[in-house]
Amino acid sequence: MHLDVVSTGAELDPAAAVRLRRAAEAGSLVRVARGAFTDRQAWDAADARERHRALIRAVMPRDRRGLVLSHASAVAVHGLPWIGSFGDRVVVTDPDRDRGQVKASIQRVGGMGRTLATVSIDGLRVTSLAATAVDVAIREHPWRAIAVLDAALRRGVTRTELGAELEGRRLRNPRVVRALVRSADGDAESVGESITRWGAVVLGAPPLALQHEFRHEDGTVDRVDLWQPDLGVVIEFDGLVKYSDPGMQRGRAPHEIVVEEKRREDRLRRHRDVTGVGRVTWREAMPGGLLPRILLDAGLPLGDRWPAAWRAAALRAL
Repeated sequence: MHLDVVSTGAELDPAAAVRLRRAAEAGSLVRVARGAFTDRQAWDAADARERHRALIRAVMPRDRRGLVLSHASAVAVHGLPWIGSFGDRVVVTDPDRDRGQVKASIQRVGGMGRTLATVSIDGLRVTSLAATAVDVAIREHPWRAIAVLDAALRRGVTRTELGAELEGRRLRNPRVVRALVRSADGDAESVGESITRWGAVVLGAPPLALQHEFRHEDGTVDRVDLWQPDLGVVIEFDGLVKYSDPGMQRGRAPHEIVVEEKRREDRLRRHRDVTGVGRVTWREAMPGGLLPRILLDAGLPLGDRWPAAWRAAALRAL
């Protein structure tokens, strides 16, 4: 969905500007930013990404020369996956500033001395996919960052490009940032797979491979989300959307999907290479969830200090 934004700028006659403000007061329009409005029904039907894109369209035309959309705002424009809110400010990198600045609808990140890799999207100057992914890895929550990094690699960004973007950058937590870049994998097909795999990294579990196929004697092929070949452990992310999204149901009732999933899991457990299967939901994969117990029960050992690592992850809010 595309939200049309109308501004009370200099090109709008005063009478029309008054009508816009009155419509906003009456509730038929929504104020996106100062002097910028959009239709209420369209706004209510839009998702968080398109609302943030509307905010960008409202804010950026106002003499923003030299500024580059970055961080969460670049994620929204690139269409990369994101966990949680995009925030109520447009985030830009300002090559003329050495430190940040926060105002009502815009947040500037200092970019002085940095060579910005940019692309043009819908007439907007935006950090490149690689630069966006690294920006997010440096400043955002690791669970958000791994999903963005995986998606960037899936779209063709190379690990070499990510490494080049890291060179010379000031890192608040270099160990975590470098671990994120090292752990990123373009084979991840969903945010759920990304965060489950990263949670396993934080917990010190053995490396998990993505998208492994098991062939059964009857010719059936089951592809699993995560696989630890040395230990024979399968980890599946159960996003639950398959039970409610008509596009994924393919004409099946929810109870039929449950039965199919049970049969699939039974096939996997019977496979000669499989010793254990664990199923993870969104809540369990998030920081502080029950992921450690699920991995242990499936047969994956965790690092010696996993309780402290998991508690530390839970302390940082998304």
